[in-house]
Amino acid sequence: MATVAQVAKASLQRILVQASEAPLEPDEYQDFIFAMNNYMAELDAAGISLGYTEVTDLGDEVTIPTGALRGLIANMAIEVAPDFGGVISVGLQRAARDGYNTMRLLGQRMATTKLPSTLPIGSGNEGNNLGLNNGHFYPESEQEILAESTGAIGLENNTNG
Repeated sequence: MATVAQVAKASLQRILVQASEAPLEPDEYQDFIFAMNNYMAELDAAGISLGYTEVTDLGDEVTIPTGALRGLIANMAIEVAPDFGGVISVGLQRAARDGYNTMRLLGQRMATTKLPSTLPIGSGNEGNNLGLNNGHFYPESEQEILAESTGAIGLENNTNG
């Protein structure tokens, strides 16, 4: 896992703000941490749940899948570029877009599904203990379908038969 300091340094180097030998001031790192917490909260609110835990210190670990780090670094670089007077290159824009798409794939929440009442149970899986749907085809209207008005399905009027 990467630390906040590693993500911040990589992001700021992408926008040509931080040279590898020049450290940032503590308040600049705090601004970055604040922006990253807000960005990740926004992703979570948009349904991209990466398991991110809010961070407060440069030594904290960034709790997202390793595959999402590239997207976080590139998108954070673009996010803080106006604050630091950074340069956003075409390559950085592409990396941010591709990284965002990867984060979307990694953080998708799968919705639970419910079998519709119109789904037949199939042959051979009724009355067993497999935990399958033991309901019948059209359970809400089974009696209505089978019984019409007289209790039996008969031939319609004006038919040959």
